Amino acid sequence: MKKFILQLFIALAILLPGGDFAYSQAQPSSTEMQELKEMIRQLQLDNARRVEEIEQLKKENAEKIKALEKKVDDLSGQKPVMVEEGAPGKPAAPAAPAAPVAPGEATEEETLKAAEEEERDAGEEDFFEMVNKGEKPYKKLVDEGPFQLTWGGYADILFSWYGYGPDQTRPGGSGDDNRLEFDMTRFVLELEGEMFAGLGFEAEIEFEHGGTGSTFEIEYEEFGEYEQEIEKGGEVYVEELYLYKKFSDWGKLKAGRFYLAFGLMSFLSKPTDYLAARRPESETMVIPAVWDEMGASFQYYATDSLNLTFQVVNGLDSTGFGSLNWIRGGHQGKFETIKATGLAMVGRIDYKFLDYGLLVGTSAYYGFDTSANRPKDDLPNVDAPILLLDAHAIFNYGRWRGSGLFVWGHLWDAAEISERNARLSNNLDVPRTAVSDNAISAWAELGYNINTYVGLDHLHRLEPFFRVDYYDTMYDPRNDLFDNPRYERTVLTGGLSYTFANAVFLKLDYGYRMIAASDISNESTIDLAFGWVY
Repeated sequence: MKKFILQLFIALAILLPGGDFAYSQAQPSSTEMQELKEMIRQLQLDNARRVEEIEQLKKENAEKIKALEKKVDDLSGQKPVMVEEGAPGKPAAPAAPAAPVAPGEATEEETLKAAEEEERDAGEEDFFEMVNKGEKPYKKLVDEGPFQLTWGGYADILFSWYGYGPDQTRPGGSGDDNRLEFDMTRFVLELEGEMFAGLGFEAEIEFEHGGTGSTFEIEYEEFGEYEQEIEKGGEVYVEELYLYKKFSDWGKLKAGRFYLAFGLMSFLSKPTDYLAARRPESETMVIPAVWDEMGASFQYYATDSLNLTFQVVNGLDSTGFGSLNWIRGGHQGKFETIKATGLAMVGRIDYKFLDYGLLVGTSAYYGFDTSANRPKDDLPNVDAPILLLDAHAIFNYGRWRGSGLFVWGHLWDAAEISERNARLSNNLDVPRTAVSDNAISAWAELGYNINTYVGLDHLHRLEPFFRVDYYDTMYDPRNDLFDNPRYERTVLTGGLSYTFANAVFLKLDYGYRMIAASDISNESTIDLAFGWVY
């Protein structure tokens, strides 16, 4: 225990901004890895032996058939005429008598059928083992020469009950309500192509809310105005599209559109990666959810335990900053092109304690000039840089599974941004509300697998869980900005998560949101989610 504590303090002391998160699950120990390798070797030997036995049976049966045919020739005094069965004017050739089968010995047909069933069962077992270990059981589309193309993805469907109304800006808060909603949350298609010399590409296409279309929504943060939203009626979005180069086992270079190495949800995005029916509210409400950007990224695998990443990407657009979601709305995508005049840098470092199923890390994001990415040059002398810092951890050991994140952020020139945004056009679809200088968010969840207690094997995970979310988008604002307590929120979520082979999931949970403002009532939600990862 003293050794573990010393390791933990050493790891936390060296955690500097840098690195990419690529570990959705804890790695097995060296002993477990050796046992798995031995099992794989033994299965390969058994399979090779069975193939040899089948070939030997085929050979023996062929020899028996030839011997019987020769015996028939000798008895008839002439060689039988072989004709095509069913040919005009010619009778079908008589079937050769079956070779005698010793008592307890399988026929050739039975042997081949058993081999096919064994191969199919082995394939299914390989699939389950892959997904259960967090690997991608991609289905292969092309496997020719130096090029391989595989595909995968996931789907998420949500049914919700809300005990509160949609307008949280009314006096006394949203008020009591009793409404039901059904949402095809997302369908994601992933493609990965491996070429030659370590080159390859990845693409991820997301269909949100059932596809494309346009709807009207009421923007309550904008005093109840009706706004036409294209993406809210459904959206088809390319979340990732990049070319990569692998450098043996020590590094990887990316160029294109990829997930930022900041936070957790960009890398725990699949529904089987988190326990609740929804992604953590505290992270998705403060920074862009599943944050992706255009740029370049380099990932360095220093050791089996230490992983570093450095990224240069396009920055945020300060026209989208506001009171409720802080900088989340600054993620560019409203226009046909994405501006990169104001760049940003990201660094991350992650350290794994392999023997304890623990990963800890930290990340940093710095945007140099968020005003430079505005649609118009309306703040030429205001840079409005932004700094984000996080600390994160993932725990996956035995029956326990959990993760957590803390984010702090600071925006310079927030007063100037707020004053200019308040005068923007209604057609720009931005909040136009005051943005705070600082914001914080934190979440943590923990689940315990009770599969064997209810008679389920290792392919099933049945996890009662609990999650806590906290965020304040009006944290420690400047003196002239009212610290509105309605933007400080705590969400408690508890429920049950079931997954089969880490591929099919069903989740049921209850969420209770508490708002710091004393005149605003608390809010309740019940969610039922189901879907699959493939």
